[in-house]
Formats: sequence, C-alpha cells, structure tokens
Amino acid sequence: MARERTALAWRRSALNMAASGTLIARAAFTADLVVLGIASALSMGAMALLTWNHGRTIYRRRSSTSGFPHHQPGALGLLTGATLLIAAVALAVTIAV
Repeated sequence: MARERTALAWRRSALNMAASGTLIARAAFTADLVVLGIASALSMGAMALLTWNHGRTIYRRRSSTSGFPHHQPGALGLLTGATLLIAAVALAVTIAV
C-alpha cells in the first residue's frame, strides 16, 4: 500500500499546485496584472503537470522493478523549492492587489 500512498501524495501535490496557480492568476487578473496572471497560470500548470507525471512514473517503476530507489531527496527538494516559490509569488500578488 505504500506505493499507492506515495502516488496519491504526488497527485495531491499536483492538484494543490494547479489550484494555487488558478487562485494566483485570478488575483493577478483582478488587479489588472495580466502578464503576471498569464505567467503564473502557465508556470503553475507546467509544475502541476510535471509533479503529477513524476508521481505516475514512480508508481509504475516501483511496480515493475524492485530496485527503484524509495528515497528521492532530489525530487523532494524540487517540490519544496516549488512550494516556496508559489508562496513567494502568492505573497507578491497579494501585496500588489
């Protein structure tokens, strides 16, 4: 069941990124910051897609090979960095509004 929980955690992270990107873009468009809205929507959509794809890849590889590493500090570091970047952009948009 650990494999399924890991895949679900990556999906939740992807959905969180997509929802955050939507809210940030909406706030930017409301404040007439069109360029920031488009940039945040595209970047957050890409990050959500990459996160979802990574979770799906992990799920498939762990089911087919037992030698796939369970601990991935690089992927976790990227996810942490993306989360911090999302928070910084959200704060910037909130202050600009």
